[in-house]
Amino acid sequence: MSNLGKRLLLALVPIGAAALVAWGWLSYQPAPSVAAPAAAPASRVSNEDGLTIVTLDEATQKRSGIATDALTATKRRLEQTAYGSVLDLQQLIDFQTRYRAAAADVASARAALDASSQEAERNRVLFRDHMNISQKALQAAQAAWSADQAKLESAEANLEGVRASAQQQFGPPLGSLIAGKDTALAGLLNGQDMMLRIVLPIDSSRSAPDQITFDDGARGRVAARLVSASPQSDPIAEGPTFLYHAPASLPVGSKVIARLPMGQQPAPGVVIPRTAVLWFGGQPWAYVQQGKDRFVRRLVDDQSPYDGGYFVDGGFEAGERVVTRGAQLLLSEEQRPPITAAAACKDPECDD
Repeated sequence: MSNLGKRLLLALVPIGAAALVAWGWLSYQPAPSVAAPAAAPASRVSNEDGLTIVTLDEATQKRSGIATDALTATKRRLEQTAYGSVLDLQQLIDFQTRYRAAAADVASARAALDASSQEAERNRVLFRDHMNISQKALQAAQAAWSADQAKLESAEANLEGVRASAQQQFGPPLGSLIAGKDTALAGLLNGQDMMLRIVLPIDSSRSAPDQITFDDGARGRVAARLVSASPQSDPIAEGPTFLYHAPASLPVGSKVIARLPMGQQPAPGVVIPRTAVLWFGGQPWAYVQQGKDRFVRRLVDDQSPYDGGYFVDGGFEAGERVVTRGAQLLLSEEQRPPITAAAACKDPECDD
């Protein structure tokens, strides 16, 4: 080998060694690490003993404006709910008009009968005493008397028919009203008062109470007094139907929710503030705070309006705190789908 070849060989040896070292270094480099999947964030909703619990820390409650009030114990007479409507009394007014016209006909017929009766009696006396009167005149006077008597009977029958029709449709008390015999109900015909037709629950075994209350909106609770059983049933609801007299405040045909008192002794319970009640699934609910950061939703069952809220005799205890502001936010949190780790990750590589 020539000297030139030896020198080239010696120059290539270091270069080859360096290449081998570089290849070995690259071959043994560790594989790039793969990021661990993100942990799913802690859920604010849990389930314990069949109850759904919403957990919010105090800072979140403050930011969300959640406020609570403590329930206080109270007592009140239990009530039963009944439904009805404001009765249209136009037909009763029409009956009164017809009755007055029939009564005028009776008075006119009676006056005519009195006159013809006196004339017939006078002619009879004259004819008996052989005075200057013919038998034909006597017979004419008697015929006039008989005709007037028949007219009076017809007018009286018409008057009684109007009264009977009114009683059949509205009951005896209102039927007597058209004749002006019940001054306590006189306000019904001049629009000062109104008549409620209330349907008691079918399973109610007790008689209709003498007084009930109903909510007319603007004035709050208004009392109504029993008049009589209704001779006509309600066209919509089924059950024993009664008529109640109340001060006028609602238009004819308005639907009414009445409260019927039950029992003699007041029952203990609590009042759920109106601001604490929210509707979900067609039912009223309220959130009760448990501890500092836990909230559970409870059904406000068998409630009745009372003192700016709803009186309940079960399901809630005095001293418990109910959410009066922010209940809708808790419901939204409760209904929110659970957040998974994939949903929480915003990196596109989470989808790989």
